[in-house]
Amino acid sequence: MRKRKFAVLRLLIASEEMDAVCRALKQYGFRPQFDTETPTSAYHGMEKKSGGDSPYTHTLSHLRFVLDVAGKPLPEADIHAALPEDWHEKAEALYKTCRTLQKEKTQLQEQEDACRQGQKKLELFGDLTVDMQDIAECTFIRVRFGHMPAESYERMRALYADNPYVEFFPSFSDGGEIFGMYFAPRDMAQRIDAIFASLLFESLAIPSLSGNTAEIGTEFERSLHILETELSDVEQRLERFFAKEEETVRALYAALAGAESLFALKAYATCCKGSYILTGLLPEERLRELYAVLENSKQVYVIRKGCVKQRFATA
Repeated sequence: MRKRKFAVLRLLIASEEMDAVCRALKQYGFRPQFDTETPTSAYHGMEKKSGGDSPYTHTLSHLRFVLDVAGKPLPEADIHAALPEDWHEKAEALYKTCRTLQKEKTQLQEQEDACRQGQKKLELFGDLTVDMQDIAECTFIRVRFGHMPAESYERMRALYADNPYVEFFPSFSDGGEIFGMYFAPRDMAQRIDAIFASLLFESLAIPSLSGNTAEIGTEFERSLHILETELSDVEQRLERFFAKEEETVRALYAALAGAESLFALKAYATCCKGSYILTGLLPEERLRELYAVLENSKQVYVIRKGCVKQRFATA
């Protein structure tokens, strides 16, 4: 990549002119550098600006959240946009409304997912006419629902054919895995669990709701219908919120991003009794345009220190 020619500038800017000058510098491609020419011992009341934490970063992250939920791209920073005095309050109100609606939507989606997972697990074990809660609370017998490889099932039948306590009741087969259940007396549960573990049995937690599988399945369907209705309602409220506030969010984000960009530039400045010293590089071909913008300002002084050649990407 061919190197570009940059003018080396040092500016003395009155505080009241700082924002306007920084906008012009950003517009024409100024690349700031920390001032190293003046020794610290010679500042005499001058303050080296470190910039500190940007007052806009946290609020920008909240507006990014709103735009992300809306599925909208981030607007470009606008260094010329004026921030309203209540920008923080406006942004936080928008964020809180969006966050509340999105949280409600997420919770409903999690409930819907859990309901569908429970429904799917029950279907793996067929139509059981016994009460599932009675099974979970059985005093003398422990019931394990789960699956094992088909070859493990065949090996179990060969090795434990004479053991009445090692018996697996299949209900469904899928891709080499056999789903089903086994029973173990509580006083023998640990030993029988160890045998099934050696057969690569993996247990599944299924809903211990009251009723048989058909009754619980009906209840799942009822719950899913309610959840789908509630999800549709919250999604409509989110759509109405975005339709009403999208323009405000985008404008506020662009203005805040512009303000943060200017803040980052001012972080390179050295403060001296109400004025600022700012040094850096400006593309040589933009120098006349910058001078034309600053010629009417009486409180901005530009000293050209020479020029350098640098690659654009590292300037």
